[in-house]
Amino acid sequence: MGRAEEAISSYDRALELQPDDADILDRRAYALLTLGRYDEAMADWDKVLEIDPNYANAYYNKACYFALQDRVELALENLRRAIQLEPERYRELAKTDADFDGIRGDVRFQELLAG
Repeated sequence: MGRAEEAISSYDRALELQPDDADILDRRAYALLTLGRYDEAMADWDKVLEIDPNYANAYYNKACYFALQDRVELALENLRRAIQLEPERYRELAKTDADFDGIRGDVRFQELLAG
């Protein structure tokens, strides 16, 4: 846990120099998520997507979060976008990602993975 806090501090310093760096924001969002700071993580991912609407990892991470919250429609919508942007990578990740276990039986989820 202490490492995530340290990481966030480092990302904050980096963002002072490069406030519109999507990669840094994405990494900070993930660190925030690991600490249970969900609203802040989602705000960072939303900002990532404002900066770069084709940043597939932000869509994927949002899909994971929504799947864990049993918000199936939002999970599928974000996963669909990640797969549209990088089909091979995100189809493969989603096949084994435990975050999707709760929606794995959904026909729409299966269709996304099948292509």
